[in-house]
Amino acid sequence: MMKLSHLQEPELEFGLGQRHVDIRYGLMDNGPFDTGQVGAPSNVRLGLIGDAETVDGVREWLIRCHEGIEAKTDTRLTNLYPPFPGTADDGPFKVPFILVDQDTRTISTRKLKKLEGSNPLTRSDRYAELFIDELRALADGNSPPSVVIVALPIDVIASVNAAGDDGDLIEGEPGPEDDLKQAPTPTGVDFRARLKIAAMRYGVPIQIVQPVLYDPKVKIPLKTKPENSRDVQEDATRAWNFFTALYYKAGGLPWRLARDARQLRSCFIGISFHKTPDGRFLDASTAQMFDERGEGLILRGGRAAELSEDRRPYMTEGDAHDLLSRSLKHFRDQHHHYPARVVLHKSSPFHAQEMAGFEAAIDECDIDNLDCLAISKASLRLYREGNYPPLRGTLLRLDGDRAVLYTRGGVDFFRTYTGMYVPSPLMIRSQAPSQPVSHNAAEVLALTKMNWNNTQFDNGFPITLAASKNVGKILKYVTDDDPLKTRYSFFM
Repeated sequence: MMKLSHLQEPELEFGLGQRHVDIRYGLMDNGPFDTGQVGAPSNVRLGLIGDAETVDGVREWLIRCHEGIEAKTDTRLTNLYPPFPGTADDGPFKVPFILVDQDTRTISTRKLKKLEGSNPLTRSDRYAELFIDELRALADGNSPPSVVIVALPIDVIASVNAAGDDGDLIEGEPGPEDDLKQAPTPTGVDFRARLKIAAMRYGVPIQIVQPVLYDPKVKIPLKTKPENSRDVQEDATRAWNFFTALYYKAGGLPWRLARDARQLRSCFIGISFHKTPDGRFLDASTAQMFDERGEGLILRGGRAAELSEDRRPYMTEGDAHDLLSRSLKHFRDQHHHYPARVVLHKSSPFHAQEMAGFEAAIDECDIDNLDCLAISKASLRLYREGNYPPLRGTLLRLDGDRAVLYTRGGVDFFRTYTGMYVPSPLMIRSQAPSQPVSHNAAEVLALTKMNWNNTQFDNGFPITLAASKNVGKILKYVTDDDPLKTRYSFFM
């Protein structure tokens, strides 16, 4: 029998154990979760790479943000548009963000101009080499920065887009997905992936930004529709997203899932697949493992098989066993014990071979609790009376194993629905569940709030699956000779 209910908005945990449903108010009131803890950043030392114009633009933006940015004034939605309090020591992150001249690398106009008339097929790679050379110089210094801002000039963005690269070059704020189909380059690696792989090689995370970060009047043509440009969020929201991403990439933990001490200690693993760059194989499965602190770990699996009936990818029993065994070993290395419960998320149903491999892996670790959830967009939609969409957290249980969950919709705290289109719910199918579907759905809702690129908490997918897009676009280019960093901050 179907049953309709509404899940309360999950709380997050911030500094001093305090909780709040909203990320920005939680940080303003209490600071980051790791405030005062061993290993938390005492400062965020920034590096900066760009041309003269973008370097000046980012510097001015940092100065402006240090003083704080007022809230949007022409709205009654005050909870949706709070002010950004600034980046002083007593600001929401409780640490200073520092940029000094020695950590700033300006690429000369002469070098950039030389590439404008070069072969269009190689231009994207050559632009990437310019930025990678400067990143190497920063990383090779006596004291490298915590995170490097890569500020792309408009001409570089236009050339990269014209080359047909497969990466979305904007980070730090949500926006339309407007990726181009991949066009081969001499290296076979797209621009964004080359920069991210270089960051792993030199051990310094990067934050790629466009001029709209500091000047919303700049028009950056969309990749698939050059006649249009991307909508830009208001200043305070851009600042919130930008500095939250920087803090996380510098090794900080802005917030974590709020956990009832009576609940089992769990780890959450998202499994996805990506094709090899040549498109010949459905290559390595990828696991994005997140613990309750929100620390992300990236693992690469073996080549996927493919179902003959519906062509959906799956892992062999051996590959599934290997992937989960390595994930659990990493969890034990970090926490000195295994989790009491393992939760697996996948966008397609779990194959019998995968289930056998996963169950064997947890049996070897004496773990009794396993939840396997297939999560995808639902074809079924619900409607409320009037002109309002369903509330975020609306849950329709179809039977013991399946439920429809609205992760986007009207939000009580915001007093509005923030989307532009009718929200689509998720279909959650529990396979081999240890917990009721309502419990698993509540965790999925909470995991949508673990995106450190977006402080507006009503994301559509849980981080376990949302991370797979960024990870897959980069991981498919990582060779055996490339150093693979496992922390998610190198991929986001």
